[in-house]
Amino acid sequence: RLRAKNAMFGSKLNWERANYFLPPGAAEPPPTFGMPGWLPFVLEEQRACREAVVVFDQTSFAKFVLKGRDALAVLERLCANRIDVPAGRIVYTAMLNARGGFESDLTIVRLEAHEFFILTGSAQATRDFAWIERHIGDDERAALVDVTSAYSVLSLMGPNAEALLRTLSPDDFSAAALPFATTRLVDIGHTRVRAARMSYVGGPGYELYVATDQCATLYDALDAAGEPFGLRDAGYYTIDALRIESGRRA
Repeated sequence: RLRAKNAMFGSKLNWERANYFLPPGAAEPPPTFGMPGWLPFVLEEQRACREAVVVFDQTSFAKFVLKGRDALAVLERLCANRIDVPAGRIVYTAMLNARGGFESDLTIVRLEAHEFFILTGSAQATRDFAWIERHIGDDERAALVDVTSAYSVLSLMGPNAEALLRTLSPDDFSAAALPFATTRLVDIGHTRVRAARMSYVGGPGYELYVATDQCATLYDALDAAGEPFGLRDAGYYTIDALRIESGRRA
């Protein structure tokens, strides 16, 4: 689907990811040591994210589930931030070593009292999994599972994101019903999705975690409903530009 939209792909840790999208009829710009030929296309993607709505495919996030009686104790010990939050809350946190040094940054969703959904960067999957697993004590009951291939992530970002979702869902996506850094299960089109009010690029938006076999169904629903709201596809060059402007570290 993204190839049909003229996506120009890059890669990270063997994941093929859209860097940017060519406008209809445009040719891939040649490499240059000067201003890149793709910059005007990426500027338009950024404008759409600020003024309308865009969809990013961020499926390459690494995703783990940690569950068990001592799951919270393990994360409280490893993480700099407090993880003991109500179910449905999201915590962005560093993981530190015994010297207080930085090991990783990741996002943790508390699903239930003893179950956590963990998202981390594409390039950190093996390292972060190993770091958490080796710090589960022999006397602790907690199991860590890599579920990266089981879930896709579509991020719907921009001021028109909420209005677009309202046309596809009976659920309430307002800030009152779904405050920042919270998540809950919703129906969007014919898919059951975990929606999170999060934004790595600044401004309003949602990360949508969906079973991999339902990702195309969700994408098609968003795509079909998006034209009145100015929806366009955007890539990782736009993500990087906007997260720098909004002061998000990487």
